[in-house]
Amino acid sequence: MHSFWKRRLLHAGAIAAVLSVGLASAQAQRLPETSVKAAFVTRFAEFVEWPAAAHVNQPAVVLCLTAAHPFGPLVQQLTKDAVVRGRPVAVRELKQRASPRGCHLLFVAPADREVLVQVEREPILTVGDQPDFCPLGGIVNLLVVEGRVRFEINLAHARKAGLKIDPQLLRLAAAVHGGAP
Repeated sequence: MHSFWKRRLLHAGAIAAVLSVGLASAQAQRLPETSVKAAFVTRFAEFVEWPAAAHVNQPAVVLCLTAAHPFGPLVQQLTKDAVVRGRPVAVRELKQRASPRGCHLLFVAPADREVLVQVEREPILTVGDQPDFCPLGGIVNLLVVEGRVRFEINLAHARKAGLKIDPQLLRLAAAVHGGAP
C-alpha cells in the first residue's frame, strides 16, 4: 500500500480513536452530559486548521469559554499539559461581554450567544450546545441523540471564518450543513 494511503488510514483511525475512546468510557461510566460535552470541546481543536494569521504572536492554541459556560474546572483539567499541532493549549474564561480576540476555539453558552455576531468572520471555531446554534452562525453544535452526545457542523460558517475542518471529523458528525466537505 502506498505510504500516503497508509498515513491517511492511520490518521482516520487516530481521529476515530481520539473521539470514541474517551467518549465510550464516559458513556460506560455514565458520566454526566456536561462531562462528555467538555471532553468533546477539548478535542475539537485537534481537527481544525487555522489560517497562519490566527497564530501570529500567539504561541498557544487558546480555548475560550464564555461567561455562562457549564463546565466549571473540567476544561482546565482536561487540557492540562495538552498540545495541539505542536502548540500548548491555554484555557481562558471570558468575563461578561469580554472580547474573544485571540481565541482559537470559543465555547458559546446559550446565555452568551450574542458573541456569535462579534466573531462571524474571525478565525475562531465556535462550539455550542443549543438547538439553533448552527443557523445562528455557530460552527459546531453539540446535541444529545438517543442519550448520546453527538455533534453537527456548519461547514459554510467554518469556511467564512477561514477554518479547515478535517474530513474525518466531518464524517463523524451527525450532520454537516452548508455544503459538501
